Amino acid sequence: MAVSAAALALLAIPAAAGEFTPLGDGSATNNADLTGNPAIDCANCVATPPYEWGNEPFELDWSLGLRGGIKDEGTGDGPTYELIALPSVTLTHETIRGGYDVGLSGELGYEVDGSARIGSITGTAGGEYELDALTTLAGRGNLKVSQDDANGPDYADNVASAPVVVSGDGEVSAARDLGAFNLAVRGSAGREVYGETVYDDNSTADNSFQNTTAYGAGAQLGYELTPGLVAFVDVEAEYLAYDAPSPSLLVKLDNVTYAGRGGLSAKFNETLELEGSLGFGYTDLTDGSLSDFSAVLYDAKAVFRPDETLTLTGAFSTTISQPGTTSGATAKLTYAATGQLDYLVNPWLKLRADAQWSEAHYQGIDNDEYNWGFGVGADYLLNEHTDLTADYSFLRTEKTPAPATDEHQVTVGVKFHR
Repeated sequence: MAVSAAALALLAIPAAAGEFTPLGDGSATNNADLTGNPAIDCANCVATPPYEWGNEPFELDWSLGLRGGIKDEGTGDGPTYELIALPSVTLTHETIRGGYDVGLSGELGYEVDGSARIGSITGTAGGEYELDALTTLAGRGNLKVSQDDANGPDYADNVASAPVVVSGDGEVSAARDLGAFNLAVRGSAGREVYGETVYDDNSTADNSFQNTTAYGAGAQLGYELTPGLVAFVDVEAEYLAYDAPSPSLLVKLDNVTYAGRGGLSAKFNETLELEGSLGFGYTDLTDGSLSDFSAVLYDAKAVFRPDETLTLTGAFSTTISQPGTTSGATAKLTYAATGQLDYLVNPWLKLRADAQWSEAHYQGIDNDEYNWGFGVGADYLLNEHTDLTADYSFLRTEKTPAPATDEHQVTVGVKFHR
């Protein structure tokens, strides 16, 4: 009681001018609780969060490539000269818990003989949201309109216009950190629609038998063996439904494909990333008159960055897809390998090189397709917003029983960007 009385008495005595009072004198001029202490104030110890809607709603990125090129597709019709426009725009918004983006890009071509073609127009939107410290939700949707070059080796000489293809797909996923384990589940849906093929005599061919609707689901479970080394198991299933029967087999090629993979993923530093898996795939065709088939699935990827100027990337993949217009086939199994080199000579000059190889086998018939090729290119930074580009590519295609074709293409141009 005596101590409490003494403390009250001390508080009641006014402080003399210039006298230090640990508890402050109540004048709001020397009381840290009222005026804020710069050493401990929250404005100085909490990072400024990313902007939210209502402040800066998005970050804009854009580019426009203009190129001129010459292409010889090896069909015997001689080279073609083409002008190509490559516009692209992306809007990105970052939040405290994730981010969102919307993008639109295209490839527009004009041949000097007067024909114009929309190679592709692609729109995409997606985002990621951290539900809590251990759970992340993600989603993405894509819409694409494309048209092949009718002069390519995949089309007969009397094809005037290749079909316009409209495709859309979306995927949602959820990932959960379970300590040493991590679990991710995903679901997807897609739709692909083919237009008519137009011939030189203005007749048309219906391609609705290639129209498909797809639904898929999958899950991946990973276990961290050591920091940077993860073992994983991935399983998935996809149901593919066709709009119309195959004109050669007279039945629909509806099917369910099951796939399972197991592998390792390694990333110990920024210099080297490795991933490899081995699996098994099985396609169950709904119609009883068609034979099911299975395949071993090989997948691998490696990224090597010895320094900030050089990046080497290599990949091998296995895919099961629809057979397209190949008569009598029920599906297409493709093994493909790619390699890419990017070298920054100096801040103004970047060199590029790539190589590719693929081998495809059509199920149900004795037809195979082999492709291999390479390309080289360079980008020169003219100024902050302008690049000069130059590229050369070669591609050999062998599709039994047709003879092999060699495609050469050279393009030069300019790219404007943000």
